[in-house]
Amino acid sequence: MSKILIIRHLPSALSLQDKEKLLKHFGAEQVWETPQKRNYLFASFNSVEKAKESLGRLHQLEIAHRRLVVEYSFEKEPVLERKTETEQSSNTTMMIKEFLRVLNAWSPSIDFYQPPPPHLNYKYPDVTPEVAINIIHCLFTHKPLYTQALHLMNKMCLSSPFKENSTAFTFFKEKFQKFFITDQPPLPPSETESEISSDETVEKSRPVPTVVRRKRKLPAPSWKIQVMPVPSAPKVKKINQEEVFEPVSVQDLKKPKEISIVVHQQLRPTEEPDLIGELGKFDKPEQPVETEEPVTETEEPVLSKLELIKNRLSYRDMKALAVFKNYHPGEPSMRLYIKNLAKNVTEQDIKRIYKRYVEGMTDEELTGFDVRVMQEGRMKGQAFVTFPNELIAETALNESNGYLLKDKPMVVQFARAANKKTVD
Repeated sequence: MSKILIIRHLPSALSLQDKEKLLKHFGAEQVWETPQKRNYLFASFNSVEKAKESLGRLHQLEIAHRRLVVEYSFEKEPVLERKTETEQSSNTTMMIKEFLRVLNAWSPSIDFYQPPPPHLNYKYPDVTPEVAINIIHCLFTHKPLYTQALHLMNKMCLSSPFKENSTAFTFFKEKFQKFFITDQPPLPPSETESEISSDETVEKSRPVPTVVRRKRKLPAPSWKIQVMPVPSAPKVKKINQEEVFEPVSVQDLKKPKEISIVVHQQLRPTEEPDLIGELGKFDKPEQPVETEEPVTETEEPVLSKLELIKNRLSYRDMKALAVFKNYHPGEPSMRLYIKNLAKNVTEQDIKRIYKRYVEGMTDEELTGFDVRVMQEGRMKGQAFVTFPNELIAETALNESNGYLLKDKPMVVQFARAANKKTVD
């Protein structure tokens, strides 16, 4: 008896690895096949008893509609070639070389795996804001550099740059502050919404220096108003009527008096005035009416949607400005409230922005479109724009909020109490 078994009639669909797993499941230590007997398989066990037990379990076992035939074999157990320590060390060296080759894969597309020379030492200058700006410019203009920078960050286990980082944003704002315009001071929080110019609120928030008032006497005027003396009424001497008019007797009154009027034939009738009985009235000469010709102003073209978006601040830039601190659009309405306007902004400038939203409407619908720019008083630098409906107003707000009009960003909100009754 032997501790080596020979197994025949194994399914040909099984590979050598599958056959080896099957026999090791029954306790075989080593499985092999010889080139002379390819359809046979040999299996060696620890002892003769183990081989006898496996023979009883495997003989006449049906696998894939085929019955196995297992017998004892006197085939010698093959001596496997064992790797020497030198071979194992050489394999380790090859694996390390392959790892370093992949690690220094600067450009796998062109099969460039050459690591940098070990004898070269580089000394670069320290990073400055100017150097960082040049590197950022190269990242935007050269896409392979951006990809390699991400690879390097991944290998160095740095934080992912795809999420918004408030710490990095604050550092950027402080480090590159000299390259940008300083932000406006933050507005004081107010309990109720106010529609007063932001410039005036900033001026009010500043401390007013106390000034000591000095009493000054007004200088006496060098000239005096000469009072004209009122002329006194002349004394009228009383005149007796009997001395002025002739006495008339009763007989003379009874006699009718005949008055003869001689009119020359060549005399033409004189034109009498229309008004009779009005003394001291002079007719004002009629002056020719001067008709003022309306001055036609050349209207500038309406801003397109592309121009509007191109010259508008991004959401991240708005968050950095103090004007948009605690910004909220408000409840939707048909009227927009615009603030933070430049002092020289006119109605024509506002119409250029918002007239695009009412183009193609009828005259009846255009009656609901109105633009008002406040240029005096407390509301200076602010404007109100009324639209025919809330949908147009909401679209205009989303597209125009943050637009740079004459180097100042517009802050657009829904106006309060702008319902249909107030618009009408």
